[in-house]
Order: sequence, then structure tokens, then C-alpha cells
Amino acid sequence: MSKHGTVAVIIPTLNRRDLLLQAVTSVIEQNYSDLCCIVVDNGSTDGTAEAVGAIGDPRVSLLAFDAPVGAAAARNAGIRAAAGASWVSFLDSDDLWAPAKLESQLTALSRDAQARWSATACVHVGADLKVRSANRLLPGPLLAPEGSLVGSQELLGLLKESNRVPGGGSSVLVSRALALDVGGFSLDVAASEDWELWLRLAKRSPIAYIDRPLVAWRMWEGQTSGDEKAQLSGANLLRARHFPDSAPLSSKYLARWQRETARRHVAAGNRALAARNYLRAAWAGRDPGQLAYAGAALVSPSLTDKRLRHIERSRGLPDGWEAEAEQWLAPWRDRRFVNFPV
Repeated sequence: MSKHGTVAVIIPTLNRRDLLLQAVTSVIEQNYSDLCCIVVDNGSTDGTAEAVGAIGDPRVSLLAFDAPVGAAAARNAGIRAAAGASWVSFLDSDDLWAPAKLESQLTALSRDAQARWSATACVHVGADLKVRSANRLLPGPLLAPEGSLVGSQELLGLLKESNRVPGGGSSVLVSRALALDVGGFSLDVAASEDWELWLRLAKRSPIAYIDRPLVAWRMWEGQTSGDEKAQLSGANLLRARHFPDSAPLSSKYLARWQRETARRHVAAGNRALAARNYLRAAWAGRDPGQLAYAGAALVSPSLTDKRLRHIERSRGLPDGWEAEAEQWLAPWRDRRFVNFPV
């Protein structure tokens, strides 16, 4: 065992065989080798089990369900199965890690005993794996690249209105003991189970945050995070549970959330869903300018996507991040996986 202990990487999946193989490959190619990878199959019918079995790395195992149990239950099963691991980390089956991801987090955690979990920044990429924008925990000037401690109260403030932890469920590394102690992922928060767990973790521990693009969060037509109704329902439930005295979500917030959802749908090629969310943004924010985007998303999605790429890059892509991400993303474009969704 290494000085940091074993990391169990948990990947829930359902009928994403070829994307899953990429995600698993990004795990076994980590600079930090004391790890195991537990693929939790939610009843796939596309040959996932056979593909995982053919990987040939003893660190990769399959935990299979006959029928879908949901992402939260799948991740909880992975946490329970990770006996002997000091840490658990989560990766969605359509995302990718930089080779230095786990090593950077463990090094940051070793510097401050208060922190029992960690997250990194991420880049948003299209199906072509080209960088579109970045997602960071904290806005403003870049933090120390080797890691910064963010206190519990500050983190709770960030998480009050939205899931500010970058990369959804794909950037977090947490002490397995802490994950078990807080009860794992809740089963009653559709599409927001990761956000809800981060809130419970934040109440127990500060976070060691790596302000570097070490995760690629892929936007494509099959991602479950496109279920905006479930996300909004989950957001309201979380606020009632964790912030019972807070005011309802403001129309300004709802409008911003709908715009961001619409942009993801444009990037994924979902014309109708993009237009619908722009219409909702126009209504929630009393912003008729969003009507033009709604029409453009239907009539000229490629031009709309080009425009949005420019906006996203100018507003949210720190200097040097695209070059850093390109160093580890570029080789993926030359790899060949069956039915790669481009």
C-alpha cells in the first residue's frame, strides 16, 4: 500500500459501453497506481459486462445489477464494495480524467489533516473533446495550483443555490470512512444526489480544492444531467432540507439556470430542448432577448453553437487552461472506440 492508501474509483453506468471504456482507461492510466476501479452496471444490455471483462487489468472489477437501480444506489453499492480502500472517488461513465488527477488531490489532502475530501476544476468539452469552457469552485483570480483549503461555511454558502462542485460527480475524492459515516448518496433526490452529498460532506469537513482542469465533463445528447425538471425538483428539495429558512429560488436564478441548461443542450445537439429552455429563461427573467436564442437554436444550431463557444471561452476559460487540458485531451482524439458518439 502506498503512503496515501488505496483509492477505489466508482463508475456507475448503463448502456454506455464505449464511453465507459474510455472512462476506465483514464482511471488505469492515472499517475497514482494504488487504486481499484469498480464499474457498477445498472443492467446494461450493450455488452458492457463483456467489455469490462476484456480489459485485462486486475484492478478493474464489475458489480452488476440485473435491472437499473439508479446512480445513487449504484454509487452506494460501490462504496460498500470498496472494502480496504482508504478513499473513494467517483467518475461518470461519459467523463475523463487527466493522468495527474488523483495524485494531485491526495498530495493536497496530505498537507492539511482537516480536509477529508477534495475536488478539482474541470473543462466542459463537446463530443469532439474540444474544450468549450471551464467550471471552477470559486470565481475570481486563480488559486494555488497545488491546492487550496475552502472552509465549511464558505463552501456551504457556495452550495446554497447550485451545485458549485465542478464536474458533477466526476471530480470528488473523499475518505471512504467519511462517505460511509454521512450515509452515502441519498436515494430520494432525483438528478441532484451528488449535490446533496456535497452539502452533508461540507458540514463535516473543509475541502481541498485543486484549481486546475483535471476533469473533462462531456456534453452530449445522452447525458442524464439534461433532465432539467428533475434537477429543478432536486434543487427545491435540497433547499428545503438543508436551508429551511431560505427564500424560494429567485426568478433571476431560475433564468440563469435555464440559460445554462439551454447552452448544454445546444452543445449536445438537442435543438428542441435548447429552444424550450431559452423560452423558459425569457419568461423567468423577463428577458425577450432569449427568444432570439430560442429561434436560433432551432433554425441555425451550428451558428448558435459557434456563438456560444465564443461567449463561454471569453467569460469562463482562464488563461493557460486550454493548453493544459489539451496536453492530456488531444491523445484521446486519436483513439478508436466502437460507436464513439461524434
